[in-house]
Amino acid sequence: MRYARLGFAALAFFLMMPFAFSQDAVMIMNHKELDPHQRPLVRFTHEQHAAKMDCVQCHHDYDEYLNNKGGEGGVCSDCHVQSPMDGKLSLLEAFHGQCKGCHEVMQREGKPNTPVTCGECHILRK
Repeated sequence: MRYARLGFAALAFFLMMPFAFSQDAVMIMNHKELDPHQRPLVRFTHEQHAAKMDCVQCHHDYDEYLNNKGGEGGVCSDCHVQSPMDGKLSLLEAFHGQCKGCHEVMQREGKPNTPVTCGECHILRK
């Protein structure tokens, strides 16, 4: 009986290991810098997006010649703030440009079910 419990505990440990090191399955894009929110908050699936594109497409860092050098994996609000400054886009412009812009390209490439309108990303949930 003792070995069965030990085996079960070991199995549970190994099954839960991937969850301990993974990103949240769904991230709620709730940035206080954008308060008050005019639309419902966006639910973003990081793993789903990361599987389809390079990290530097979102986590970017540009040099003085606007070459994308990659980034350290920070969040958008680390560099983008509510109002544009120092030549950087505002946080809202960065989100819409990055997310909606990529989705529009995907639609032009014939990828179905790619949201581009406000209500497709900002979904009112009850």
